[in-house]
Amino acid sequence: MGRTLRFLGFMVGAGGGSLLANAFFSSPGPDVGRIHWSLRVLTILAVAGAGWLLFAASRGLVVRGSQHRAPVITSFEQLRGEHYLLYLRPFALDAGMSQAPADAPGWWTRSPFELPGLTTEEFLVGQFSRLGRVVAVGRPGEQLPLLGAERGYLPLHDWKPTVSGLLQGAHTVLMSVAPGQGTVWEFTEALRTIGPERLVLLVCCGSRDYDAFRTDATESYATRKSEEGDRTWAPMPALPDCPELPPASKREWVTPLRAFITFDQEWRPTLLRFVVTVPRWRHAWTLRRLLRRLMAPVLDHISALPRRQAVCTVPLQRPTDSQPPPPSAPVSAPHEPLLGSVLNHRGVSSRKRRTPGRRRRRT
Repeated sequence: MGRTLRFLGFMVGAGGGSLLANAFFSSPGPDVGRIHWSLRVLTILAVAGAGWLLFAASRGLVVRGSQHRAPVITSFEQLRGEHYLLYLRPFALDAGMSQAPADAPGWWTRSPFELPGLTTEEFLVGQFSRLGRVVAVGRPGEQLPLLGAERGYLPLHDWKPTVSGLLQGAHTVLMSVAPGQGTVWEFTEALRTIGPERLVLLVCCGSRDYDAFRTDATESYATRKSEEGDRTWAPMPALPDCPELPPASKREWVTPLRAFITFDQEWRPTLLRFVVTVPRWRHAWTLRRLLRRLMAPVLDHISALPRRQAVCTVPLQRPTDSQPPPPSAPVSAPHEPLLGSVLNHRGVSSRKRRTPGRRRRRT
């Protein structure tokens, strides 16, 4: 229904408006001259506006339908030995990432089709999906999975061995940084268990939150190193400064993603700012080509990594409540949280989680 309304809205807005403009002004018939020109203009604007309003309003239905069809990972054991990218983030980011990407600057040259993806996460994760399957852990209590990374669910307690196994088995770990006990532990565990080239940090927060994350990560890493001294620990990398810079021009497209941080074999970080300056004149494909060019350093870095030769050494536990029931079966309790700050667990809805519709997973 949502896609049908979206198509109808586009046809009414673009097609209907163009046909009326042609009939009223370009090739008017004998009866058209009796209609005052101002009324003709208002009619064209009304039809075109109604079409575009229908096009915009149908987006919510498209997102909802896509969420119902989104596949759910019933057990993370399915990923053992597979090629996948692990997307870690604080749950506090989910609300913003579930919204549509902000419009790029411009008016006359802007097109509703120039920004791929229905949500910000779907748009961002879509840039990496060409490199492999992107998986994540779903937020507790969500009725439907958000669009973007393919989600599975884990219980609140005893989740760290499973996450450690997911880290070690992932081709690449994409981690959005922010303060919080869960996120800080995931970062320190990544430093301990995976190669530095396989970790890519995404800075999707402000400077204050980023600096707080750096401080918490340094303290937590020192504590773990002293308490778990029997393990091998790499030196704590000095994460680079990432000040929040104002837009350099009116044509700069402000997105939640501010920068990437990659590491070399010695854990030396490299900050790659994500700054999109939109050209004055563009068409529907200009912005997509611009994004591919800006993402090229990170995507090339990931593409050059060798495939994992061995499965992870930490077992991937199968949570007893991770497999969603059939649509007709009620769920006794919502999924419990795994990733992100413990502060993000506040206000989680206690409503029962509605199981999204399944579709056959591609082989």
